[in-house]
Amino acid sequence: QFYCITAAASFVGPSFLKEPPSRVDFANETGARIDCSAGGSPPPNISWLSGDGKQVDSIPQTRELLANGSLLFPPFRPSGYRQDVHATTYRCVAENTVGRIHSRDVRVRADAQNNYDKLCL
Repeated sequence: QFYCITAAASFVGPSFLKEPPSRVDFANETGARIDCSAGGSPPPNISWLSGDGKQVDSIPQTRELLANGSLLFPPFRPSGYRQDVHATTYRCVAENTVGRIHSRDVRVRADAQNNYDKLCL
């Protein structure tokens, strides 16, 4: 006689462990990181969408998707300011085989200061 024992797999849809804030303002000298994490079974994948619903990709030295699910805006020169990256809306998405959830909208605004030396006449 043979007995087969199978472990009952429990699947759980994603839920946010850390949902990003609704607004992130930062200076170009400091940059910013927006954290997003979620739990579930199987563990969900984290991705980001722009305000128009398109998938967000990394742009070298401008916007980076980190392996932990965070969205990083490194410090940048004022000449590197991009309105479509630094003054727009993002949304975090957590997805596994059970389901998909979206975070609240995150309004991002970078303040790119032009710090020219003052002229004294």
